[in-house]
Amino acid sequence: MEPTLDQVRQELADIHDELLALPTDAFDRRSRLKDRQNELRQLSHQMVEGQPLHDASHLKSAYDRLQRLRDRLLDDRIGAGSTGDDAVWGEMSLAINKAIDAGVGTDEIEMRLKEILGQLRSSS
Repeated sequence: MEPTLDQVRQELADIHDELLALPTDAFDRRSRLKDRQNELRQLSHQMVEGQPLHDASHLKSAYDRLQRLRDRLLDDRIGAGSTGDDAVWGEMSLAINKAIDAGVGTDEIEMRLKEILGQLRSSS
C-alpha cells in the first residue's frame, strides 16, 4: 500500500528529530537516515506535482499542519547566545541554522505553504 502525503511528511519530521538526536559519531545511521530523507523528499514532490485543487477545508488543514511543522523546525534552531565572542557565535549559529534548514527542507515547506495559499485564494 502506498503511503499518503501526510505519512510521508510525518516520516520526514521523524527523521529530522532522529538526526538532531544522534550523536556526532553515528555516521552510518546518519547516512542511512539522510538517504531515506532524500527518497521521501522525492516521493513527496512526486505526490504533490499535478495535484488537483482540493476543497478549502483540506487545503486549510494541510496549511495548518505544515505551519506547525515549520514552526517546530524553526523552534529547533540554535539561538545566538551570550557566551564568548557574540560576533563569532552569531556567525556560527547562522551557518549551523542554514545547514539545518537545508537538511530538513525548510525552504520546501515554505514553498508548499505559498502554493497552498495561492490555491486557497484562487478557489475563493
